[in-house]
Amino acid sequence: MKFEGFLIDLDYITEDSSAVIRLWCKDVYGNDVVVFDKSFEPYFYALPSLGTLAEDSLDSCVEMIMGIETKRYDDEIGVKRIEIVDRESLGVPIKALKIYAHHPQHVPSLREEVGKLGMSIREADIQFAVRFLIDRELIPMDGIIVEGDLTEIEYSETAIIADKITHKPMENYPRLSVMAFDCEMSNLHGMPNPQRNPIIIIGVSHKGVDGTESTRLIIMQDESDKGVIEEFIKTIRDEDPDILVGYNSDAFDWDYIRQRAKKHGIELNIGRDGLPATSRGGALPELKIPGRINADLYRIASRNLGDVKVKTLENVAEYMGVMKKEDRVDLTPAEIHDFWNDKSKRETLYKYARADVVSTLGLAYKLLPMQCEFARLARYPLGDVTRMGRGRQVESYLSAEAHKLGEIVPARSGGGETYVGGLVLPPVIGIHENVVCLDFSSMYPSIMIAFNISPDTVVHGNDDCYVAPEVGYKFKKEPDGFFKKILIDLINRRSSVKKKIENLPKDSDEYRALDIQQQSLKILTNSFYGYTGWSAARWYRRECAEATTAYGRHFIRRAVSVAEELGMKVIYGDTDSLFVKAQVDKDELIRKAEELASKISEELPLDLDIEEFYNAIFFTGKKKRYAGLTSSGEVVVKGLEVKRGDWCELAKEIQSEVINIILKDRDPESAAGLVSDTILMLREGKIPVEKLVVHKTLTKDISRYETKQTHVAAARRAEERGMRTYEVGEKVPYLIIKGSGSGILSDRAYPIEIVEEDGLELDIDYYINNQILPVATRILEYFGFKEAEILGSTRQKTLEQWF
Repeated sequence: MKFEGFLIDLDYITEDSSAVIRLWCKDVYGNDVVVFDKSFEPYFYALPSLGTLAEDSLDSCVEMIMGIETKRYDDEIGVKRIEIVDRESLGVPIKALKIYAHHPQHVPSLREEVGKLGMSIREADIQFAVRFLIDRELIPMDGIIVEGDLTEIEYSETAIIADKITHKPMENYPRLSVMAFDCEMSNLHGMPNPQRNPIIIIGVSHKGVDGTESTRLIIMQDESDKGVIEEFIKTIRDEDPDILVGYNSDAFDWDYIRQRAKKHGIELNIGRDGLPATSRGGALPELKIPGRINADLYRIASRNLGDVKVKTLENVAEYMGVMKKEDRVDLTPAEIHDFWNDKSKRETLYKYARADVVSTLGLAYKLLPMQCEFARLARYPLGDVTRMGRGRQVESYLSAEAHKLGEIVPARSGGGETYVGGLVLPPVIGIHENVVCLDFSSMYPSIMIAFNISPDTVVHGNDDCYVAPEVGYKFKKEPDGFFKKILIDLINRRSSVKKKIENLPKDSDEYRALDIQQQSLKILTNSFYGYTGWSAARWYRRECAEATTAYGRHFIRRAVSVAEELGMKVIYGDTDSLFVKAQVDKDELIRKAEELASKISEELPLDLDIEEFYNAIFFTGKKKRYAGLTSSGEVVVKGLEVKRGDWCELAKEIQSEVINIILKDRDPESAAGLVSDTILMLREGKIPVEKLVVHKTLTKDISRYETKQTHVAAARRAEERGMRTYEVGEKVPYLIIKGSGSGILSDRAYPIEIVEEDGLELDIDYYINNQILPVATRILEYFGFKEAEILGSTRQKTLEQWF
């Protein structure tokens, strides 16, 4: 039989003490097909060192390794067989020992024993299923052709034992069904405890392969949530989704469900094969579900949505255009308890639960398409890709490309030395009219290509080579390095995709799919430079990262010199961009900027382009902190408090409005008046308390903090009251209350639930003096306003007088 379709996910099972690869596939209509490959064997490499075994032949090394006998638990294990193979290590030809194991679970023990013989171990930590993808050159979420014999299994109508499996590139994505879920719990003190508090509602929203959507609430009917969990399991099995998504589900929902299920003696048998899901704890918990992709959208948002500082479901859903805050019900944990226990208010609680799960499903369709593309690029299962940082995605791609070239993946070096980054030219403080921003397109990838910067091209002799400015590192001119080959391919692929979408309607499905492809290619390409300087990288090479930034600084300085020759003044520069102005009209300034871009692009091996024209732009004096009004009327804000999460919402709103008034209305007096009016409203108690909450991230376990910090004190108080436990990486919300005490701010930092429950009085003066006035004066002081004058809204310089 021959099958053509999509590879969705893969794992392995054990039959007769051997590992069998299991591929979860779809045909073009969305029907399930399971494929088994019994021929693939687990292996890793060993390189005889020049130390202990310098005098031994490869044959004697093989004999020694074949003699290894060790244990895994109570089982005796040994090496299955060994091949002597030709490979390359950073471009240098080598002989390597390819060591096969009887089972993937034997590899860790064998790796340790072989290492004791003085061998350098390579690729022993590549997962068995991922190893299969690399060796067979298969790509998740892309096409697959299978030839083999039909077999029968209970959990799929179509199953094949494969004789041959090959990759087939597909332009479209597989048709997948997605189920979102969200749990609600009730606890008098706010945050629930899985040992005491039941799950009162599980919201489920499902979209099938045919596009039909349905949303339902599984509601607790008595004093036990056993029925809720059982119904949730049944719903998953009945609806049979390909992807399960939640928001912060790895760290919260799944763990809560798992603990409640264990309490009731319920197995989470939600795998497509009828087997239970398996969990991994630790700092980054994860649930694996056989045959289904489990994705935590919070993990994706945390990595990708830097503009959303407080990544609540509500904030992210609004930012992504899924659901506006004013269109949903918003309840605190304490209100959830109250609304559950008051049956007359339950309908409002149900609306809140529906909004949460509908938002989660909507976010899935916004965030997952790019993750599917990264699964294709990184050649890694989608569920894992959603949890991977950029460095690991680059490394996965490199590992697959290395296999094609016969290159052995390097061992992790444990590097981590710091190096000088991009050039930053201090901004000229104040507001400027008619400013052009120019940007070097793909600066770092272009530099790495132009000067053959790659871990395998670093040289230390006096060969004919490229020499990086300032740092003096040398790189072979030929042959092309490993990274150069890959970067050229990625850039060419992106260029090809961009050409395809030039004439497509922007609202078409084909345009959106191709646009996601080109964006993903751009992100991956731009990540290579940073990867070489990442201490955990297998291809870590500080010389590559440092030389790349040195060339970047050299080129920025040259661009500044040419700009000045053309009569322009550079008022700010950062890494790969320049902001310029001149004492000429708008049209003449643009002409000069175009001439600058043309000259630099001709002289240097990279392109300089005009990125934006600002009618007005304001610099505070610190890098990456400015606000500008573009020629299209958009206000762009970078790095100011309005974009940071360690200020309360009211402070960010005030600064945003002040920026808008100054840039658009050119009226700093009105901006100062707005601040004065807001302070008055705050004193009169007319500002919602939610707008005064400050959020700050825990960077380590609260027990490891030695100094008193506000968010740590608030987290501890929440734990002491049994409200909730905070994990590393979570943001702790808190308020500052009135009080004398020691004068240490952390003594007055409390969770909002305790403030409301105990009727504690907020310190309004703190919010005025430490939140509102600082963010307002950060802007208004450049127009002559001081804090006392803002409070009185005394008229100062006009905008025109400031220039």
